[in-house]
Amino acid sequence: MTRTFSDLERRWRRLDRLVRMMIANWLGGMAIGVVCASLLLAFDIAGIRTLLWRSDMPIAGTAMLMLSFAFSFGGLVCAAAVMRAGDDDDDKRPPGGGRRFKLAPQQPRLAFATIPAHSRAHRSR
Repeated sequence: MTRTFSDLERRWRRLDRLVRMMIANWLGGMAIGVVCASLLLAFDIAGIRTLLWRSDMPIAGTAMLMLSFAFSFGGLVCAAAVMRAGDDDDDKRPPGGGRRFKLAPQQPRLAFATIPAHSRAHRSR
């Protein structure tokens, strides 16, 4: 069964907006993570590239580094996007919960109370 690009696009458009936003941000974050891991290897920061590529399994190690960066950055960007997304109905509803009562008026507080103190440290001899 072959799918054309228009079928995939229709399926993508049928997804919920929030799900589309999460997937798009996750993929963007994964791309940023792969770029950061590539830069880490390209500039050989802290000798990671030489240590990794001289090991017994350089391909597996490089793949693990790339995937860990990709999934970490993807999750971070996706979580930040979800936390920044505001619901439209949040602003229309009054804050709920809690008891509705009036607080008693508070008495004004003095910042510094001056109390005279006598000291015996400066006695005359």
